[in-house]
Amino acid sequence: MAIYLVLALGLICYLTFIDKKIPGTKEQEDSETQLFKLDPGDVTGLEINNVHGVLIFQKNGTHWEIKSPVNTPADTAAVEEVISQIAYTQPQRVIHIDAADKSTDATLKEWGLAPSAERVVIHTKDKSYELLVGRKMAINDSVYARASGRKNEPVRIIPNSVKTMVEKDLSDFRSRNVFDFDLDKAVTVASRIGDTSTTPAQECEVDLKDNKWTLQKPLVARASETDVQALLTKILALRAIDFITDDASNLSQYGLTTPSATLTVTLKPDTEMVLQIGAPVPNKPDQVYAQRVKSNSVFTLAKSSLDDVLKALPNVRDRHIFPFEPGQATSLTLSFGKKDLQIRNEKGLWVALGSVVGRADVGKVTDALARLSQLETTPVLKDSATDLKPFGLDKPQGKVIVESSTSKTPRTLLIGKDENKLLYVRNSTEPFIYTVPENAFDFLPNNNLGLLDGRTIDLQLKQIKGMTVTAPSQPPVVLTRSGGGTWTASNVKDRMVDSVKAESQASLLCQLLTKNWLGAALPSYELNKPVLTLAIQGDQPKPIVLRVGAALPDGGRAAQVEGNPNIFELSEGDFGILNSSSLQPIPTEGAGTNAPPAAKTLTPVSAKQQKTD
Repeated sequence: MAIYLVLALGLICYLTFIDKKIPGTKEQEDSETQLFKLDPGDVTGLEINNVHGVLIFQKNGTHWEIKSPVNTPADTAAVEEVISQIAYTQPQRVIHIDAADKSTDATLKEWGLAPSAERVVIHTKDKSYELLVGRKMAINDSVYARASGRKNEPVRIIPNSVKTMVEKDLSDFRSRNVFDFDLDKAVTVASRIGDTSTTPAQECEVDLKDNKWTLQKPLVARASETDVQALLTKILALRAIDFITDDASNLSQYGLTTPSATLTVTLKPDTEMVLQIGAPVPNKPDQVYAQRVKSNSVFTLAKSSLDDVLKALPNVRDRHIFPFEPGQATSLTLSFGKKDLQIRNEKGLWVALGSVVGRADVGKVTDALARLSQLETTPVLKDSATDLKPFGLDKPQGKVIVESSTSKTPRTLLIGKDENKLLYVRNSTEPFIYTVPENAFDFLPNNNLGLLDGRTIDLQLKQIKGMTVTAPSQPPVVLTRSGGGTWTASNVKDRMVDSVKAESQASLLCQLLTKNWLGAALPSYELNKPVLTLAIQGDQPKPIVLRVGAALPDGGRAAQVEGNPNIFELSEGDFGILNSSSLQPIPTEGAGTNAPPAAKTLTPVSAKQQKTD
């Protein structure tokens, strides 16, 4: 019995000891499965101490910079990968340390932790986190690490990937991007190319003002937003090939004491980034030396990439010959050769004026204005000209005028003479003379007819109360419509109306579309002797009258809505529907044997028959 008592007491003591050694709270358990409770987005600084020396990084906005041993941009992705590796690493095992044990120091030294092979310090706004990394374990792909150098700090076994990240040297962390900035912060791009034996010095500059890019040098002109963005993308794509030195004490050997060219990018609110270009690299004619101002680092660049940027800068000039906002235009007037257009926006609706009047098609007008505003010059242009006569612009053969809601002064495009299949043009707001292909204005119709709304009648079916149909040598047929859409013939006996057909005809009339506008009335249209006349009565005081005349070569019919001087072509299909009678016999008993004959369908009368009559 005494033996059992001794065993029980021993078990209690052992369990008590184990309870002290093995954490039991949630917080203690978490501490063994996570290095740090760290959000990578909160990190503002990083220090790495390894066999290569001390590397110090600092975050600037969304980008990282190396502050020591050199001041240069860092590879943001490489720095953030180190931080993420440490923040999300989960220890595979925890070994607790007994500070009182005399063998502890020797053990830590054996594991590469006293001193540590690598030391990392991660800084946030409120706290710093230290990680000591030791040697790799012999039995698996893991390393020893501690979260600090405190005596009782446990040793954690972590993946070797962390050690691989923090034992890199300076070259692994420095950015090969020559420039590193956000596109939307750029406000100026400038370049200067020095004198050479073949070309004089050249300066170019493009600035962002009032949300518009403007070329300031070598002349003041509009710049293309698209081309400027492409230029900035090219600048961001510049990459260092090799890092030559971080000692700026002797730059003459690299041709950087008197740079052959400079490239400057200014960022808002007030940051200037300047790249200086030096001499060609010996035995590497496709490379040049370069250096960022305020940095001691000299590196090499591909000459072709740099030339691409320097050539692109003066070519960001906007090539549009007639800049205006199509959505703000209130009128368009064109006089050029056989083309004569005049339209105006009145209370939100476009109308044609002049010799051809009527409601204009919004879609056609919008498309014409958009295409006109997008016309671009061909490569040939002249920046200034005191004598306009050689270009035919002293007495232009054509003129385009656009008025706008945002400007009191109309914009005018003068069209000069035709030469070598090109037209000289000049707008009223700039001194430049542009050229466009001789067919540049072919997309615009010859007159207002090409812009008219295709609707010849515009009514709602529910408003229709009646319809009168008149064919040659036949009395008019008067049809009346009820509110429910039932049709009756008020002046025809022994006939009933096919309401479905009558409703279809009325619906077609309400939104009748032209196949083509024909212009002024001609005798050949024979509208004085129509083959079909339809008068549709709605809520308006007078009925709307449609007259259909002679057949046209393509099968359609000349037609006119009373009161509208513009003749249009009624399609063959629409004429067939409107020229079909909706009258039918009234059913009676025995209709199968004694039914009266069906009403004759109104048939088109040819022009030849009309002349015979």
